[in-house]
Amino acid sequence: MADLDKTELTLEQRAFQAAKTLLQKYQNPHDLKLEENSNLEDSYTILITLLYTEKLDEEEQLAIVSIIDEMKLLDGNR
Repeated sequence: MADLDKTELTLEQRAFQAAKTLLQKYQNPHDLKLEENSNLEDSYTILITLLYTEKLDEEEQLAIVSIIDEMKLLDGNR
């Protein structure tokens, strides 16, 4: 997940890629769906669910937390 460069991808693209990568890596007992036309909130829901239900490695946790922090900043500016 280190290949997700913040300067090249939008927050929505990074969230989608992170969610997609993690869904492929971990079992999906919650039957979470991620479609190509999914929005930021869909990706966010998946990331939060995986963060709290799977034993993620440190790099994966940091990637998710970074996305969540950036979303909070954007939400605070609205």
